[in-house]
Amino acid sequence: MTSGGNNDRDDVVAKDSDDRGRLAKEEFELKLPTLPPVIFGIPVILGALVHLFIWRGAVIDGVIGLVIGIVLISVGLLLIAWAWRVMRAHGEHPEPHVATNTLVTNGPFKRTRNPIYSGFLLIGAGMAISLNAMAMLVSIFFGVAALTALVIRREEAYLERKFGEAYIEYTKKAGRWL
Repeated sequence: MTSGGNNDRDDVVAKDSDDRGRLAKEEFELKLPTLPPVIFGIPVILGALVHLFIWRGAVIDGVIGLVIGIVLISVGLLLIAWAWRVMRAHGEHPEPHVATNTLVTNGPFKRTRNPIYSGFLLIGAGMAISLNAMAMLVSIFFGVAALTALVIRREEAYLERKFGEAYIEYTKKAGRWL
């Protein structure tokens, strides 16, 4: 489940001092427009409304779509829970407005730099498929684009400033999304 050991505390690449963490938090907090679930969720909700009132394009009808959707939602929830667990094991908080003092690179972070946001994507896709809502599925791309532009790029710049070469090397090993 994790890389290099038996628990979710292995593979800490870099730590930062508390003073730098507080300064970086203050600098970072000013730049985030709102919570990431809101940024991702607005386009997805708009897609659901388009499906309900304007365009009822189909994805996968029937039981197969429902099963696929439920599986995607479940995997997304499990991915988010795993990421939270790994972050908490390192003494980190998943809330993006809280300063980061440890670059976590194990568990789900070994493959993706954004497992929580990837979980959002899976949950959104699962909901769209289980509801057979093409407009909602299409809107997920807008949610991903908004999250990338408004949150992820800012987080990446923050982490690069904070952890330097350790973060740059990490980005070469783990993708931004799934």
